[in-house]
Amino acid sequence: MKHVEFAAATGYKSSLTLPRAPMLRQDIWKSIPNAEQLADPEDVFALAWRTHRAMSALGLSEKTVEQYTKGGLVIILDRHYDAGTDRYSDKILDRLVGERRLQYEQGQTTRALYQNLRKSAYWLREMHRTGNITVGRIPNWGQREPVEPFQTLLKEFSVSAERTMAKTSLKVARSAVRRFLFELEDHGFSTLSDISPINVNRCVTSFTSHYAGGLGSAISCVRLFLHFLHERGLTATDLSLSLPELVAARKMFHEGFAEDELDRLLAHPDRDTAIGKRDYAMMVLAAQSGLRACDVVRLELGSINWRTREICLTQHKTGEPLSLPLEPESGNAIADYILNGRPDTAIANIFLCHTGVTRPLDARSASAVISRHMKQAGVPAERRAFHALRRTFGTRLLQNEVSLELIQQLLGHRDMNSMKPYLSIDEQGLKMCSLPLLFRGEVGGRR
Repeated sequence: MKHVEFAAATGYKSSLTLPRAPMLRQDIWKSIPNAEQLADPEDVFALAWRTHRAMSALGLSEKTVEQYTKGGLVIILDRHYDAGTDRYSDKILDRLVGERRLQYEQGQTTRALYQNLRKSAYWLREMHRTGNITVGRIPNWGQREPVEPFQTLLKEFSVSAERTMAKTSLKVARSAVRRFLFELEDHGFSTLSDISPINVNRCVTSFTSHYAGGLGSAISCVRLFLHFLHERGLTATDLSLSLPELVAARKMFHEGFAEDELDRLLAHPDRDTAIGKRDYAMMVLAAQSGLRACDVVRLELGSINWRTREICLTQHKTGEPLSLPLEPESGNAIADYILNGRPDTAIANIFLCHTGVTRPLDARSASAVISRHMKQAGVPAERRAFHALRRTFGTRLLQNEVSLELIQQLLGHRDMNSMKPYLSIDEQGLKMCSLPLLFRGEVGGRR
């Protein structure tokens, strides 16, 4: 204090730089920003605190808010404090999300952890720019794109593949080809002229490390891309021939639900509540129609002809039209939800989200609904979720000796090979077809 008075009285300015006070790390769970922080639009803690409160105001569950806060906002705050600043920084946000995305792509973290951080960062940025947050699709964050001419080639391949591929298959193909093009770039190739079969194999070998599953499908997509390049006259040889044929994958028979499991599952939703009515209607419809989750959530009020008791839709996966009979139980459940549970809104989709802003339910949420009821009803998961209802439908048709051609039509598949994996093993049918086991000494009538 005496030193300060002396400096003020004499006008003496010391060249000594006093150390900066350590950054105050505020806990979003325990601390509340003061009036000065709330009035400062650049204070990162105040922004994070507002974002945390806005999540609850959107109607997100307490568990969801906790996931986004612990897995996102807290990490973002710590990164700012580690950088020695309490001022909001787009650069810190971009760097953090970029690092987490790279970890996800390299298999060092899960998709859920990456998404929690990415969504929290998006909402924090939105709060900084607009003073509010909204529910909606989060755009890609700093996603890497191929360099030219690879980017143009990818677009041309996608346009060509649209004629023969379903939307979901095209999305898988684009992702696999992008990854392959990144490997070419990382190996020092920026044009097609220097690429040889050996180089293709090297890139594919490195490319495989990014796939814990689905590698065969990814390599098939790359093979299609390389063949496309040759057909366009862009490569002297057909480089697709240089890719090795993979060993045939082990075929899995996908099991649906047993009769008692399906009964427990359908009995679990509380049909006295709006959400219970919705969940029951979705489950009984999927079990009686075999519709995919992506098609169930896209059903609109006009998709059902109540006079003819028929469902008419265009399948999201294949783009093909499909008409199915509406069973009485499904019709009654859907009508009960529409009349007594569905929010009053102009949205055309039948099945809506009941938390936060009213919006159509998406396929991932629908699958989560089934998983939640399975767990609560004591139905073992065993790699089953919404799609198991579709498998159950196919299995019941098979057990009732419906022809495979008709099952194919009802499941909405383009060809027989796409339909067969969805049909689980008919255990009783196999027992009827089985041959008795003969002892070695009885073969040929000799003992």
